[in-house]
Order: sequence, then structure tokens, then C-alpha cells
Amino acid sequence: MIDFFVSASVALLSGLGVGSGGLLVVFLTEYRQVGQLFAQGINLLFFIFSSGSATAVNLRLRKICCGSVLLMSIGGVIGAIVGAVGASFIDPAYLRIGFGLMLLIGGVPSFLRSGREVLMMLVRRKKAS
Repeated sequence: MIDFFVSASVALLSGLGVGSGGLLVVFLTEYRQVGQLFAQGINLLFFIFSSGSATAVNLRLRKICCGSVLLMSIGGVIGAIVGAVGASFIDPAYLRIGFGLMLLIGGVPSFLRSGREVLMMLVRRKKAS
């Protein structure tokens, strides 16, 4: 049952534009004791399905440049193959450390930006009152 709620929450956050893949990987590795490489693979598979509706909407609204998508898809497939083969030679402990660092490097600037926006909103509210 917890798996359903975690999956639904991750899908909801993805739909809202939050990078929730890290949450799914952390849940799988820490709670379900799944290996890091396998958890990241499940996360990628989950992302394909959770992003399908957004892709359909953006295609309908003609907000996607199909030529760019083709080029990025080719690069993505090559990168995924090289990454999967490379990751199979790396100790899972190092994969976890690398994944955690990636989340920090990507998340800290976003967190700081959000914090600055909240502070500015509070300052504006205080000046208005």
C-alpha cells in the first residue's frame, strides 16, 4: 500500500514540475532496499510514463520542436547506453554518493532561489501593511 501512495505522490509532484525522481530513488534504495542502479532504472521507466501526458499536451499545443527532440533523443539513447554500461563497472556505494551529490548540486540553487523569493514576498507584504 505504501508503494501506491509513494508512486502517486511522485507522479503528482512530477506533474507539478517538481523534480521528484530523486524522491523515488531514495524511497526504493532506503525503504525497499533496491540496488542504486536498479532504482535509477525504475525511476527512468517511471518518468517515461509520468511524462507522457505532458508530452501529449505540448505536442497538441505545438510547443515542441520535433527536430530538436530527434537530436536530443539520439543523444539521450547514446548517453543512456554509455551510462548504463559505465555504471555497471562502478561500486554501488559510489553511485549513491554521486547521485546524492547530483541532487545537492541541482537542488541547492533552486532552494536558495525559492528562499529568496519567499523573503522578497514577505518584505513586500510588510511594506504594504
